[in-house]
Amino acid sequence: MDNLEKKLLSQEAAMQLAALKKINVWKNIAITISTIGVAVTYAGAAGTDLNIFLVIPGVIIILLGFASAAILVTGLKNGRRNVGKILDILDGGKSNEV
Repeated sequence: MDNLEKKLLSQEAAMQLAALKKINVWKNIAITISTIGVAVTYAGAAGTDLNIFLVIPGVIIILLGFASAAILVTGLKNGRRNVGKILDILDGGKSNEV
């Protein structure tokens, strides 16, 4: 592997790490949204009367936040594995295993 290929792979790994940081921020936002859904659901269910106009949107917010976070966690896991493969290639000099 020549220096140009190493430089390009190094740049690719850096760009993917930057993208993974952004995805991690979005994952935290999705978890926060899900937490807000829990608060809204609790506000609708607490007390003597059940407020269905808070419970239903709260449950929907919880489900949307959780589903978004699950998708983003999968992307983070796969992205980290991909960066690991790139770094293994750079360290070991392998050129066919991307």
